[in-house]
Amino acid sequence: MAVKQAQHGVLPEASHDEAARQSFVFGFSKHVMGQVTPGNRAAYENRVAPAFAKREGRAPQDRHELRKAMERDGQFQVSSALQRTTQEMLWDSVGESIERQWDTLRDRAHHFTSGKTRGTLALDPALAMPSYIGRNDHHAMPGGYSTDLADDDIFSGALYDRGAFIYTDGLLGPYMEGSGLSVVKFLRTQFPDLKPRRILELGCTTGATASVLARAFPDAEIQAVDVGAALLRYAHARAEAVGTGVHFSQQNAEHLNFADESFDLVVSNAVLHETASQAIRNIMAECHRVLKNGGAMVHAEQPQFASMDLFKAFTHDWDTYNNNEPFWGTVHDLDLEDLAVGAGFARTDVFQTFAPGAAASAGTVGHVAVDPTKIMGSDRGGGLKFYFGAVK
Repeated sequence: MAVKQAQHGVLPEASHDEAARQSFVFGFSKHVMGQVTPGNRAAYENRVAPAFAKREGRAPQDRHELRKAMERDGQFQVSSALQRTTQEMLWDSVGESIERQWDTLRDRAHHFTSGKTRGTLALDPALAMPSYIGRNDHHAMPGGYSTDLADDDIFSGALYDRGAFIYTDGLLGPYMEGSGLSVVKFLRTQFPDLKPRRILELGCTTGATASVLARAFPDAEIQAVDVGAALLRYAHARAEAVGTGVHFSQQNAEHLNFADESFDLVVSNAVLHETASQAIRNIMAECHRVLKNGGAMVHAEQPQFASMDLFKAFTHDWDTYNNNEPFWGTVHDLDLEDLAVGAGFARTDVFQTFAPGAAASAGTVGHVAVDPTKIMGSDRGGGLKFYFGAVK
C-alpha cells in the first residue's frame, strides 16, 4: 500500500505473517479491480450488448436490464465473484489479527478512557437495533456495525478501522481522516462564515470524522452517535488516543434524544445508503427538528445515478447486489430535494453538489492505485465527493 496507517493506540497491530496476508489480499484486490474488472466493458460492448439487441431489438433501457444481461456473461461472473471473495478475505485477514490481541486492545481502550477524559461515552443497552443494521452485515464485514460480543467489546470498531484502510488503499490518509477532511473543506467553501457552537455527527463509526470536526472547530461541542456499542467504545478510545474531545452516545438517528433546535450543524458521512426507505425520511425529519434556524445539515455520499451514463450506473450499483448494501441502489435513485422538502426544509435552501473527495482532502490523490472510473461499486475515496443538504 502506498500510505502506511498511523498507529494511534487502539489500532490493531499486525504480526509479520498477518501483515503479509493483508498485503497479499490488498494486492489481489488491486489486481482484480485493475486488470480483471475493466474487462466487463469489453464484454458488454462485444458480446452482451449485441446479444441483447438481437434478442430484444433495442439497447438496455436501465441499469437493471443491463445487470441482468451481464449476469449471463462469464467475464462478469468471474470478476464479480473475485471482487466479493477479496472483500471477504480482507475482513478475515484483519479479524484474525484482532482476535490474537483481543485482551491487549481492550486494555488499551480502557487505559485511554479511564480517569479524566476530554470526551464522554453514553451507551444504551435497551436500544432497539434497527433491522436494516442488525440483520445485515454491511459491505460483508462480519457482524456488521451492531455486533457486541463481550464486556468492553471494541471488535467491530477495530475491524472497520484497519479493514477500511486496506480497502481504500490508504486513500483516506494515515489516520483514516480523509472523509472528515473533505467535509471540513466543503464546509469552509460552502459556509465560510459558519461558526457552529454545537455539531452533531450521525453514524460516526470509528469517530475519525468527529475528531476532524473537533480540531476544525475547537470552540464547538461535538456530539457523535451510532447504534453499535462496540463501535462507540472504540471511537471513544480512538478520540482520546488522538487527543480530541468528542461526546459519543448510542442512539438511533431516526429517534434522537436531543432537544429541538439544539445544533448549528448536523453531518453524516456515507451513512444514508446504510439505512432504509422509511428510516431515511425519519432521519431527515430529525435533522430538521434538532437544527436551529440558520443551521445546516450536510450529508456526504456517493453520487446519484441520474448523474451517470448507463454503464457507469450499472458498475456503481454492484454493491447493491454483491456487497450486502441492499439500500445502495434505492438511495441513489431518490429525489433528494423532495426528501429534504418533505422533512420541512424550504426547496430553495436545498443543495446538491460535488466537492474534493477523501483522497484529495487527505493529500493522497497521487497514490490512487486503481482508476476509479474502471472499478465496480464505490470509488473507495478516489473520486469527487457528492454532497447533499439544506439550511433551515
